[in-house]
Amino acid sequence: MHFRLIYPKFKKFLEGHAELSALCADHLVGNYTMPPSLALPIIAALIPAPHTCSLTDDNIGQLIDFDEQPDCVVISCFTPQAQRAYEIADAFRARNTMVIIGGIHPSGAPQEALLHADAVCVGEVEPVWQEILADLLATALKPLYRASDGYDLSQLPVPRRDIFAKDLYVWDAHLVMATRGCMVRCEGCPIPNKEGTQLRLRSVDAIVEDIRSMPYKEFYFTDDTLMFPGKKSMKFLTAIMEKTAELNVEIFLASTMMMINDPLYYRMLKKGGAASMYTVFGFDRASRQLLSKECTSAEWQAGIDLVRMNEDAGIHFFASYGIGFDDQDEGVIDRILKFSDNAGIDLAEFYIHTPFPGTPFGDAMTQQNRIIHRNYNQWNTGNVVFKPLHFTVDSLQQGFYRLWNDFYKDKKPVNTIKSFNVNLTE
Repeated sequence: MHFRLIYPKFKKFLEGHAELSALCADHLVGNYTMPPSLALPIIAALIPAPHTCSLTDDNIGQLIDFDEQPDCVVISCFTPQAQRAYEIADAFRARNTMVIIGGIHPSGAPQEALLHADAVCVGEVEPVWQEILADLLATALKPLYRASDGYDLSQLPVPRRDIFAKDLYVWDAHLVMATRGCMVRCEGCPIPNKEGTQLRLRSVDAIVEDIRSMPYKEFYFTDDTLMFPGKKSMKFLTAIMEKTAELNVEIFLASTMMMINDPLYYRMLKKGGAASMYTVFGFDRASRQLLSKECTSAEWQAGIDLVRMNEDAGIHFFASYGIGFDDQDEGVIDRILKFSDNAGIDLAEFYIHTPFPGTPFGDAMTQQNRIIHRNYNQWNTGNVVFKPLHFTVDSLQQGFYRLWNDFYKDKKPVNTIKSFNVNLTE
């Protein structure tokens, strides 16, 4: 069998906003391409010979040949891709080609996805892939496939990144997965729904093998669980960074403001290759308190100190601020800009809270009848798609524009993207 793997196009969250066109012309943040998520290269690694596969990345203009007649089309998508994923799936099914859909969005809305596919994979694909393959060969594909237990990460193959096009992305950094699942049910996060609430760790040796196999020396750990402030997470990440220190790599870590207050720890991360700390504000208690009206001067200074610990260690702090949460009012815009200025943050992005399927927030907004529409092309955290509590729809959208424009007003791109090795010729 030949599998056609497809990564559907989606709007980056600054695309289509005339109010931000000047900013987009100067800064790459929020409007760049990089290789696809790990789902498809992992599936490629799970496909045994003599079966074959090839990838089409819709985001970089690779043409989809709807008349190709592969034996099966496999599509992985998250919510901003869902509309396009359904269009692609419908077009192939109209030509009698079998289609399987999986990923974060289908896992949160399986019955919706099933309207456009012959089968939907809910949750992790690895435990059910061999069953899917056997059913395909027997022409007995089931509508839904769902693993009963969390996948043993010791069995995870090295993703096949050779299926990616070369030198066609603005940022060539790849993704590396170190954990699955999360015990914290943050209101906007789909991970517990898709991967479960038990945190599972990939072996350090397997992670290092994965990193060694990559064609580029920059990569992004997909797990903000690595930065959780507990002994288990610290020990695990320290063991990884001791190995990566020998590899001459640049690592982009993800976190929340619930980070460890220890300057020596960040120096260790830098020694291991950490180049940037992508830090999401909005989901964790610490950042919600920091940006609230009730924030004390001590809490404000503690937040600044965390930023400076990273920067002083040589790790570029990349802030990702969320607005539109039910406990926020319009004053959060000024507080975000003030904190960024006080902390000396020179790289940031801003997102609008979005009720993704499979998240507690998505469930709540559906139950409260606060969702405005389900045009998923607009569900990219750059548009208001629900009825906010302490903003109007327009004031939330305008606050989004103001944050981007005011933050970057006096900043030079050469400084803001200093930790990224990007291809500026695209």
